[in-house]
Amino acid sequence: MELIFHAGYEVYFLRDHAKAMRVLPEYPGSLLFVNVDERIKDTTWELYVASLMQNPKTQSLRIGVLSYNSDQNLRKKFLMELAVPCGFVQLKLGLAESARILLSVLEANEARGKRKFVRVIMPDDSVVSFSVKQDNSYITGHIRDLSIAGMACSLLNGSRFANGDVLPDLQLNLRGTIVRTSGKVVGSREAEDGTSYVVMFTSEASETRRKLHFFIYATLQAQLDKRIAAL
Repeated sequence: MELIFHAGYEVYFLRDHAKAMRVLPEYPGSLLFVNVDERIKDTTWELYVASLMQNPKTQSLRIGVLSYNSDQNLRKKFLMELAVPCGFVQLKLGLAESARILLSVLEANEARGKRKFVRVIMPDDSVVSFSVKQDNSYITGHIRDLSIAGMACSLLNGSRFANGDVLPDLQLNLRGTIVRTSGKVVGSREAEDGTSYVVMFTSEASETRRKLHFFIYATLQAQLDKRIAAL
């Protein structure tokens, strides 16, 4: 999952197939790959996939099947009888090989969409902060949304940025994980709760990108898990 996310895809793991039926209508046009190697209660994967494809609320999903099983009869059920649009993906033993296979399928289906970078919007009750040294003092603020390319943020204590400000020593505190990077202020907008600034990151350090990828992926997954748990 993380390898796929690092390749630029917004990806989630749905652990409860029954509750998934209730949240999937909120993601029209998404790709859904069903792991048919897992056992489920009260139904079969064939009936489950068929119900998704026939339900008006979920029929826009592009569904594929994942399996390590090489049984040709199983493949035939999904490809010939159900005609799943994203195919039957035969996984291989080994993480790298399975990821490579799935990435090729996602690329063929243009699964990234038009968005170049995956971003996460921070909920109001989640304080993810940053600090930056400027003119011999430290400016602090809250991150409102984040991608590996940049962030939208607000400042504390009446501080302000100017468009074009260079931030060479930017420190993000991502719930205890410290990420050091650099950035440039490229714009701002006024909102009811204050000014929001757009900062584009300028560091190309691989460790910085790895930490940002992991935080964004984990936060998006946790947000979805929380919503599903409440269903």
